[in-house]
Amino acid sequence: MLGVLIAQLDQPDVAAGVLTTLDPRIAGQLERRAAAASMTVADFAAGAVREFVEHADDDLWFQLLTIVRKSDDPSLTAVQTILTWVVAER
Repeated sequence: MLGVLIAQLDQPDVAAGVLTTLDPRIAGQLERRAAAASMTVADFAAGAVREFVEHADDDLWFQLLTIVRKSDDPSLTAVQTILTWVVAER
């Protein structure tokens, strides 16, 4: 299921749907980061999630899996968590 959501995340309606599930501050930060990169929010979000999938270290994957296993909607929770991490000060 996560793969399906990731594959569709660059579609504006899918990305908009995910953004509505995020804390408004996080969604706003994603919109600002996308604008600063001269990208649509959908392209920015899809790229950020794909970057995580391809390059995250074992520690981040473990953290993500710990969060996701407690969720009623693991795919959405995974994407929400990744996008939150993208804009968080780490």
